[in-house]
Amino acid sequence: MKKLLFFILLLIVFMACKHQPKNTVDYKHWHTLDLEAFRLWLPPNWRYHQQQGVDSFVADIVGPNVSFSFDFSSMGYASHLVNSEQEYLNSNYWLTDCRLCHTPIDREQIAQTDSSIKINKLSKSEIQKFPGIDYLASVTYKDGSIHKVPIVIPAETKAYCISEESKDGFIVKTIYPKIASNGITGIYYQSKSSNLNFQLSAYNLSKQDQNLALQMFKTIVIKTQ
Repeated sequence: MKKLLFFILLLIVFMACKHQPKNTVDYKHWHTLDLEAFRLWLPPNWRYHQQQGVDSFVADIVGPNVSFSFDFSSMGYASHLVNSEQEYLNSNYWLTDCRLCHTPIDREQIAQTDSSIKINKLSKSEIQKFPGIDYLASVTYKDGSIHKVPIVIPAETKAYCISEESKDGFIVKTIYPKIASNGITGIYYQSKSSNLNFQLSAYNLSKQDQNLALQMFKTIVIKTQ
């Protein structure tokens, strides 16, 4: 019985990312927030509150039981929010976070990344899905030897539904927790041609407010790069 309940819980968490809320919002009751840097539509009773920023344009969007903050930065200071799986793989952080490396030589050489390993961009064929762990990478050391390095995607990343797309000169990442009311719901923009970036996010939203936020994100238009 316990095994069945555990399986059902895993299935619910998995399916949370498979069925994103459909766009059923009646936008005629929403209102426009039109700023110099960007514009978007806000649900009824959600309002804009400007804050004092130093190197970025920062402000809040608040409503009943919700409080969003945003950071629009020409210098790349906005938070990247939670790393996606692909961002984690591209970062090479897993080389120094090898929790499943068993041999002393692996641990020693990974700890000396700069001098021991050829850190080139690993091709997709060198990082592969692997049963029992998330990925397995074939890493070449400077002495020519090749070591198999298991990669475990961080639990924080696994706790979120994360999508990435290319849109109007930006890489756009949208995140929300697989379990509502337990994490960040947010959107992040990174310009392809400059350091400009932008993030808008809130914590621990109810399922209903999370759905409204995801629909709000779809209305964002960045007006400057």
